[in-house]
Amino acid sequence: MTPIDFVNPFICTRGDHGQLYPGATCPFGTVKLSPDTYPDGLNGRAHAGYDDADSRILGFSHVRVGGMGCSGEGGNILLLPFVGEKDTDPDKYHQAFIKSSEIASPGYYCVRFANGIRAELTVTEHAGLHKYSFPKSPEAHILIDLGRGFTKVVDTEIHIESSDALRGVITAKHNCSRIDEYTLYFYIKLSRPFESFETWNGDAKFRNMSHQRGAKIGAFLTYSTGLDDIILVKIGISAISSDQAKLDLEAEIADWDFDAVHASARLKWSRLLNRVDVEGNSEYKQIFYTALYHSYTMPMNTTSPVNRQYRGTDGNLHRAIDYVHYDCYSMWDTFRSKYPLVALLEPAVMNDISRSLVDYYDQGMSQFPFLMIRREHTGTVLLDSYRKQIRNFDIRAAFEGMQQDALEQLPPDLEKLGYVPKRPDRTLEYAYDDWCVAWLANELGEANIAQRFFKRAQFYKNIWNDSLGFFRAKDDQGNWLPFPDPAVIDETYVYEASMWQWRWFVLHDIQGLIDLMGGREKFVQTLNYFFENDLYNHGNQPDLQAAYLFDFAGAPWLSQKWVRKILTEPMMQRYGTHGFFDEPIFDRIYKAEPAGYLLEMDDDCGTMAAWYVLSAMGFYPVCVGEPVYEIGTPIFDKITIHLDDEYYSGNDFVIEARNVSQENIYIQSATLNGKRYNKPWLHHDEIVSGGRLVFEMGAEPNTNWGSLPDAVPPSMGQGR
Repeated sequence: MTPIDFVNPFICTRGDHGQLYPGATCPFGTVKLSPDTYPDGLNGRAHAGYDDADSRILGFSHVRVGGMGCSGEGGNILLLPFVGEKDTDPDKYHQAFIKSSEIASPGYYCVRFANGIRAELTVTEHAGLHKYSFPKSPEAHILIDLGRGFTKVVDTEIHIESSDALRGVITAKHNCSRIDEYTLYFYIKLSRPFESFETWNGDAKFRNMSHQRGAKIGAFLTYSTGLDDIILVKIGISAISSDQAKLDLEAEIADWDFDAVHASARLKWSRLLNRVDVEGNSEYKQIFYTALYHSYTMPMNTTSPVNRQYRGTDGNLHRAIDYVHYDCYSMWDTFRSKYPLVALLEPAVMNDISRSLVDYYDQGMSQFPFLMIRREHTGTVLLDSYRKQIRNFDIRAAFEGMQQDALEQLPPDLEKLGYVPKRPDRTLEYAYDDWCVAWLANELGEANIAQRFFKRAQFYKNIWNDSLGFFRAKDDQGNWLPFPDPAVIDETYVYEASMWQWRWFVLHDIQGLIDLMGGREKFVQTLNYFFENDLYNHGNQPDLQAAYLFDFAGAPWLSQKWVRKILTEPMMQRYGTHGFFDEPIFDRIYKAEPAGYLLEMDDDCGTMAAWYVLSAMGFYPVCVGEPVYEIGTPIFDKITIHLDDEYYSGNDFVIEARNVSQENIYIQSATLNGKRYNKPWLHHDEIVSGGRLVFEMGAEPNTNWGSLPDAVPPSMGQGR
């Protein structure tokens, strides 16, 4: 079996256990063609449209964002093949399907309906291809519903321009009730002309009326079919115009060869997934390669393959002549794990992502066509690329944009104060962003700016309450505000985490945090208490790095213990996204099943998947922007990373874990390229130069390995 054969797109598709989908997409493709199921794809519980527990399908929509909160985003331009009576109400037109008939693999989805129709889906980056095999029927139909979406559809328009071609546009709200909107255009081509059609607008149906506009419109295309008659439908999607959607469709799917399009999509996935070979436990391999697959579905390639145009965040047209422009980020989540993974395995993609992020500084930050919010650690990703020698983007423009963001986040009045009133979490996050600005300023010879921002990077100390041993909210007069139960996610002063969980977010200066807590011994004791008493929340992002912090305090065996538990063992989990579960859950966090993640643990555009991929290989970047990876514990016998030889000097980097097992989780000793290695971290250059890292594993912790004070990972304080 090759890596692609281990991918199971049904993982994380049941209930609120990842919020993902099984449908067809290409790596970083705009089109994500997948079934929307009933009722959870209609009532908002399935944020990507699909719930593995549902038994009926609403249809196949073309765009979505995987693993999002609220009600998701996308679900637009829905097609449904059916026979018999027509209805415009999704509560009535949904169709039963045969669960055992479902097949999904990267770039492909197939299902058989109870009415005998077989539907197959495949894609390119900007187009989808449907293949419908109908039973014999004088009333075979294809429904096109433009009023459907996971968020409110504001306006739509459809033109039936011939008996085998349609075009139109939809405008819908962004997720989480945001007031701004996105607009997508489409062009549809059919392999066989329809024999009649109806359009609808609201509750009214119209025969032979080829144009409709409104919030709830659609069309029925009707055929008379013989047994196993095949009708193919291809559709291009664009943020520019329906003409552009047509051009892109014709460029990417020129004819009606479904198998060729599927084979092309599969080849694209294989090229990426083959970057890493893992040997060992087959269940872990399935989770690993599925997680690697999920890491590569976002952001979206929005660059036209024809003329290199894309719609910028300023609403205007731009050209990406010598690169791919990517859109649709969830940076508050993904900066932590996803982009370091892409930088390591796909540096050419990471360079284009970096160029795209710099584009936002020039074009402004309205959310278009999906979601992108500035000030959510974009600068950390740009600094990380730069320090990993991925530098084919405008460094000066990146620096100016990062500095502008930082000054908007913490303007002069708050800079003078030295913290954000009532928001210790923002004080912590902004200090980290300021460190990124300071480091890049120093690199660019801006000494005065560097000094200023290194000072700001230490502002986290201004909200440390020594008597409590926690970060604590202050008012704008410097008075301490009430201190809630630090174990509770009450969201009075911090976002989506408890005070315990935000306690560990000083990513750029862990040594400074250790000093605040009273030294290494006290830090280790308190951090271990955090895990032993089930205060850790892997279902959300603010404390994802916590298990690796023992490496900074001379106790890497505890990082090995807790990382292994998170990866493979049942753990007690008390927290959902916004509070305690009604009853604590004792279960594995990552599983090879449709309920693949912990309850309420959204994948958040690949964040949680990338955490797994990195950690399963044995390392994770605590401080994105510092080109190092803290070592946890590998779960495979052998991992081989086939490095990109255009960016990196090495051919392969191999990690062996000799004698690794469910019991043998502790590193006893290590060698790097045959030489003794006694540090619980790796520099990026040590990996991308190629070589062999060998761990000897055992059942008992070796408290000497990696524990000496001079072995700790680098941590950047003021002026360092």
